[in-house]
Amino acid sequence: MKRGSRAVGAVSPGLVLLLSGLVFSCTRPEDDGSRGPSDDGDPFAGTPLDGPLPEIGPPPEDYRPTAAGAPATDIWIGVLDRVGGRPVVRDLFNATDRNGYDNQPSFDPGGEVLYYTSAVDSTQTEVFRYVFATGVSQRVTRTADASEFSPTVIPGQDALSAIREQNGKQYLWRYRTDGSERQAVFSTAEPVGYHAWADERTAVMFILGDPPTLQAGDALSGEIRVVARNPGRSIHRIPGTAAVSFVRKSEDAWWIERFDPFSGNTEPLTRTLTGREDYAWTPEGEILMGDGAVLYAWRAGGGWARIRDLAREDAGDISRIAVSPDGSRIALVRNRPGSQEPGE
Repeated sequence: MKRGSRAVGAVSPGLVLLLSGLVFSCTRPEDDGSRGPSDDGDPFAGTPLDGPLPEIGPPPEDYRPTAAGAPATDIWIGVLDRVGGRPVVRDLFNATDRNGYDNQPSFDPGGEVLYYTSAVDSTQTEVFRYVFATGVSQRVTRTADASEFSPTVIPGQDALSAIREQNGKQYLWRYRTDGSERQAVFSTAEPVGYHAWADERTAVMFILGDPPTLQAGDALSGEIRVVARNPGRSIHRIPGTAAVSFVRKSEDAWWIERFDPFSGNTEPLTRTLTGREDYAWTPEGEILMGDGAVLYAWRAGGGWARIRDLAREDAGDISRIAVSPDGSRIALVRNRPGSQEPGE
């Protein structure tokens, strides 16, 4: 989901690495206790701690809902197995087979539910979930005046975060898992394009702009800091850690980097496949990435290796990827046949 263009600046990874380390302090601010949880025991305060949420007025005259330009994509689900220590994908099936936008999959912590974004018409998207026990998709949110994107379970909570788009504004918002709304997480981080949670309080967000920036926000203090410039849209918590990975784009190459929200440091891990930015981690520490219809895996010290060619007549290129926390399932977003737009 995007608003505006994503400029790629001519900045070397090494220089930006140094700058980002200076921008983000080496200690994370602690909650001083003056702004505790809300009265109902919710770990987050009842209103954003970085300030009051501005009134969302009427949309600009040139406003076009993101859903109006969304490509036709499907979510394919399969088993992620291992043979000889290498990941293997099998038993793929199309879980959202329809002519519409189904995208941005994210597993719940138990791996039994897959949340995703689905366009319900030409102007609006909502959060849905696929339940593995029943093989049925359920609608989660019903927000007539807004759209939701990138649903993600918040660590330690029975709650989801999602990008809420309303009248041209894009905020990181919270919802109960039954679909009822809580509130905005931050008021000054806008427009948010994508996000991931490093831990129970730290959200790492792609903020659209010229250039776009990667920013880390502390929901328990309201502090938001710039981490990097020119990031990609794919942001993920690295399994078994509180670190987050992201793609840093430069004219020379795109790099997957590791960001430590406690120290503020970033470090490059590997170059992406040429021109690709969507990826996911396995619990074993591998990175999976698609190039066309071919799936690749990267392992530290081993580089990229071809896993499987998933070419078939009823599915297009691979874009978004999600892996269940236990590593047993995989979800792949693929273009519908005839759709020329990349999966957002």
